[in-house]
This record gives sequence, structure tokens and C-alpha cells, in this order.
Amino acid sequence: MTTDLKTILLDAINDDLASDTYDHPVLNNKDYKNWSDMEKFQWAFDRYMVEVGGYHNLEYWFSGLALPVPFMNYDIEQLGFNSETFFADLGKELCKITGYSDNPKSYSRKIRG
Repeated sequence: MTTDLKTILLDAINDDLASDTYDHPVLNNKDYKNWSDMEKFQWAFDRYMVEVGGYHNLEYWFSGLALPVPFMNYDIEQLGFNSETFFADLGKELCKITGYSDNPKSYSRKIRG
């Protein structure tokens, strides 16, 4: 049984929200336990935008382990994914879920605030 990318993302987002407190006005997560899954995905995208969005894509952000996702080639392959494309695949999945683009040159989304 393989885990899908959406589940990997949501697990990583939940782990991050539970382990870190963000005081940034856009990223404030003190109320995260009441958030829907979609709000959590949107928060992750907003965090990406605040941290590197104007300069790099999501693949770059994920490869820097911004969220606690699998990163060892063996672990990624055991989950049934290609270790060469895994971080790009996570980025595409987050864009698909949220409907946002991670292309820094065409970015026009306003972050939550």
C-alpha cells in the first residue's frame, strides 16, 4: 500500500503546526486545531510564499525540508515515489490542492491576512 502525496503533505503540515508556533501575522497558527484540511494546505502555501515564494518554487522549498516530509531516497522509494522527482511532485500536489501557482514570475495570489 502506498501513501498518496496529499496524505504525506497533510501529515507533514499537521506535524509542523503541532511542533512550532508562528507569530507572523499571516502564519499565526494558535488556532490551527480548528482549521479544515483546506485551511491547513492554504497555510502551508502561505508559509512557502512568506519564506521564499517570490524567489523560488515549491520544489526548492520542500527540498530544504521546510516541512517534515520524507527526504531519504530509500524512504521515498519505499512509499512508492520517484526520489528524483519527489519534491517537485509534492509542489505540484500542493498547487493542485490549493489551486495556486508557485511560479514566482507569475505570482499574483494575496496571502491570508
